[in-house]
Amino acid sequence: MKKWFLSLALFLSAWSVQAHQTEISSTMLVQQDNNTWVLQIRSALTAFDQTIQANYPKYKSAEEFQALVLEHIKKNLEITFNEKDKVTLQNGMVKLGHESSVVFEVTGVPENIESVFVKNSSFSTINRNQSALILLKKGFAKKQFILNKKNDYSLHLKAANNEFTPMDLSIANAEMAITNYTYVGALLGLFGLIVIGFLWRRRNHQALQSSH
Repeated sequence: MKKWFLSLALFLSAWSVQAHQTEISSTMLVQQDNNTWVLQIRSALTAFDQTIQANYPKYKSAEEFQALVLEHIKKNLEITFNEKDKVTLQNGMVKLGHESSVVFEVTGVPENIESVFVKNSSFSTINRNQSALILLKKGFAKKQFILNKKNDYSLHLKAANNEFTPMDLSIANAEMAITNYTYVGALLGLFGLIVIGFLWRRRNHQALQSSH
């Protein structure tokens, strides 16, 4: 397992993060060591449950619930780079808990990034919903943006001078520099553990297929 993931996971031994409130979520797009990308969406389990119940027929099992979560995220999330390159979400995994998460492999991210458009309206039926958007690209400044009803749960960012900034600078409070490293470290640690589990499950699945 790559040291990058293990170092992220070690943050958990030192820090803890309070579970998100129902109306709060996070959307993280992260570049990995091998230049592949992973997407993670986190929110309270009640947020996922309320969203699925509001948009789909009643589910009958945890497996059916997880399948509906993956379907719903794919329908309500859009990521486009350089005005034309839409990404594809693959091999989704749902981890249920008091604070639940969804992880996807992301394909179609160009090597040279000039701009990125992100829209995540997955939790738009929840009152006062807002999602912290975090893009982690190697060599770029760590920043946090907000997706909410005011900006239609979407932001158009440009990449320049090793940082992402909003195309529309008139958006009030759209950009928030991440200065709370305790929070960021713990969030990345949680992300690292989830990705480790994601890769482990995928490797076991591939091994099982090759044995048949």
